[in-house]
Amino acid sequence: MKVIDAANWPRKSQFEFFRSLPAPHFSVTSNLDVTNLVAQIKTKDISAFNACLYCIMGAANAVPELRMRFRENTVIEHEVVHASTTVPIDNSRFAFCSIKFVSDWSQFNASCIRAIEKSKQQTELREHIGDSDEWIFLSCLPWMSFTALSNPNSGPDDCIPRISWGKFQRQGSDWLMPVSVQVHHALVDGIHLGKFYEVLAENIVNLKA
Repeated sequence: MKVIDAANWPRKSQFEFFRSLPAPHFSVTSNLDVTNLVAQIKTKDISAFNACLYCIMGAANAVPELRMRFRENTVIEHEVVHASTTVPIDNSRFAFCSIKFVSDWSQFNASCIRAIEKSKQQTELREHIGDSDEWIFLSCLPWMSFTALSNPNSGPDDCIPRISWGKFQRQGSDWLMPVSVQVHHALVDGIHLGKFYEVLAENIVNLKA
């Protein structure tokens, strides 16, 4: 990771302003065309969850601001961030699952399969990342499509992004999927989320699983 030079950071004033607010988080939800992803899932028998997670994490890592975290008044940027996601377990509950991100699909998919299988052996929800912050928190809601979504957080110092995605919806000959991103405004602006969605759309179109 590297430390941001706060004194010469172009976003210094934005950081200081939003860092002082008691409720500094905001979220955006957008529908993405996932027609190619659906075709890949059907023809190659791959996991929809793993494919979505791969495309989303690739997009998150392409935006430096989504890899930034603050520690008191210091801002750092991770070289790469990884997935901390939820997986279903018995009795309609869920457990946390950590998956390291790599750009190679085959390696990432294999890691997903192993990590998810291990996480499904859990019997209760428990902390799994400690004090580390090189994560994106993710969740999938395959039962519904949504137009907005918010996530719980631990307060105004919680700067780890949350990304959620929902049910595939047919629209004519295309398939759409809602993707919600919740971020800390001291580190991330709308323009950065615009870049995230742009890269995510490209990842979905170009996915060759």
